[in-house]
Amino acid sequence: MAAPGYRRDHAQHATLPDSSRIYLRRVREADLRLGPAFFAALSPRSRYLRLMQQANRLPPSTLAQLRSQLRDPRCMVLAAFADHVGGDELVGGGRIVPTGRREVCEFALTVVDAWQGRGVGRVLMRELTRAARRLGYRWIEGYALPINTGMLKLARISRLAPSPLPADPQLVRLSRRLFLTNRPTDWPTDRPTH
Repeated sequence: MAAPGYRRDHAQHATLPDSSRIYLRRVREADLRLGPAFFAALSPRSRYLRLMQQANRLPPSTLAQLRSQLRDPRCMVLAAFADHVGGDELVGGGRIVPTGRREVCEFALTVVDAWQGRGVGRVLMRELTRAARRLGYRWIEGYALPINTGMLKLARISRLAPSPLPADPQLVRLSRRLFLTNRPTDWPTDRPTH
């Protein structure tokens, strides 16, 4: 799953604890074609933990939501690519979207199985949290199944507090209060600079 027409000058680079290099950048419309192959690379368990239901294919509604979120200024959709010599590989993605509560955004992230536990989720979560602050959100929250031990561990590391959902005991809410920053955005636009 190579990154179509990417520009590395518009990316955030990170070195993982195992010395692997990744870069994160905003998802573009052309990237959506990578979605089905990315989803197919997930194990059935990872698909279930992400969608909270069994699915063999990426639901078309998910791609439609992503397409809409790319145009929404209150959303941030990021992709993580492994920085390989022979080409780059899509290894994870994350997004924040507004909720029905003005100061609260919801996050979601996914990392392909071969890259889980290597720090990709931590880098994605850090950048999503930074983006949420810059967009003016005061709280970031997400939801996980109690059996999703990888997400619960990432939540602990990312200082997201778990709490039960009385309306749905099958889910755990992971939330964190954000302190706003006046720093300019770290994420350049896709417009060329002169």
